[in-house]
Amino acid sequence: MKATVFQGPQKLGVEEVERPKAGVGEAIIRVTLTTICGTDVHILRGEYPVKPGLTVGHEMVGVIDELGPGVTGYQVGQRVLVGAITPCGQCRGCLSGHGSQCGHGEGLEALGGWRLGNTMNGVQAEYVRVPFAQANLAPIPDELKDEQVLLLADIASTGFSGAESGGVRIGDAVVVFAQGPIGLCATVGARLMGASLVIGVDGDEARLAMARKLGADVALDFRNQDVVAEVKRLTGGGADVAIEALGTQQTFESALRTLNPGGTLSSLGVYSGKLQMPYDAFAAGLGDHRIVTTLCPGGKERMRRLMEVVRAKRVDLTPLFTHRFQLKDIREAYELFSQRKDGVLKVAIRP
Repeated sequence: MKATVFQGPQKLGVEEVERPKAGVGEAIIRVTLTTICGTDVHILRGEYPVKPGLTVGHEMVGVIDELGPGVTGYQVGQRVLVGAITPCGQCRGCLSGHGSQCGHGEGLEALGGWRLGNTMNGVQAEYVRVPFAQANLAPIPDELKDEQVLLLADIASTGFSGAESGGVRIGDAVVVFAQGPIGLCATVGARLMGASLVIGVDGDEARLAMARKLGADVALDFRNQDVVAEVKRLTGGGADVAIEALGTQQTFESALRTLNPGGTLSSLGVYSGKLQMPYDAFAAGLGDHRIVTTLCPGGKERMRRLMEVVRAKRVDLTPLFTHRFQLKDIREAYELFSQRKDGVLKVAIRP
């Protein structure tokens, strides 16, 4: 089969590799649609280490091609959504409600639930082997198309979780720093959670326009205004929740500075290098602030719930697909996506 293989920093290629087979508790899925995530770009650049020879990617929908022994309740030919995070469902982490930190059958492990495209072959391929399939195959309702549900595998689940972990309440003022795909989903999530004021921050006009389209009440361009001062003015003193969706010192610090005392900074960004805490913005540690971090929630129940939100027409994420490619052209898609060319948000890739 054809698969997108990490060959080393800045090296990626579509190769012919052996088609996987299902072992006990596993399933083989024929991929019908996949996409590229910002984390895949970190891998390509060598900023997040994976082994050369690994098939990359962790966002997909597909059709069950093979079921291994012990997987019940599913049928070959059934359409399924598979989360980017594939918890085992039985370790201490999973049973404690921390499936993203799955301990692979035992305790807990940081990022342990992220296997596809990280510690095992991923989904930017024609077929993929899904571990712990019983816990991770979510049947797709017939009336929903692939593009309606694909982004639920990661960026929607991650973005929504920024609002959930941040404890957004009815009537809250929320500011979301960075309106890339995950930040846009965090903006949508804040609205779903009941925020009365949602402020999106970015420096890209197309992304600010998309933020307004997806429900931001105000879109601020950090290039031409003091965002911290403006958020405080709009909220009457500070935001209840600030969501950081990029992973830089500047966005983290700005998010912290926009908070009310007692507010929560919900961090979704992937940080590389040293992250510093400005003690004045943190009220010297005495401002009753909360800082929470979240890795994308996964598992079939999470996927089912997200699909129900889409089916109920509460959310439509298809406008985020700005470009479409075939798997054979995925290197071109990576260049476009990583360089943020031509107003790209998300790319849809068909094997």
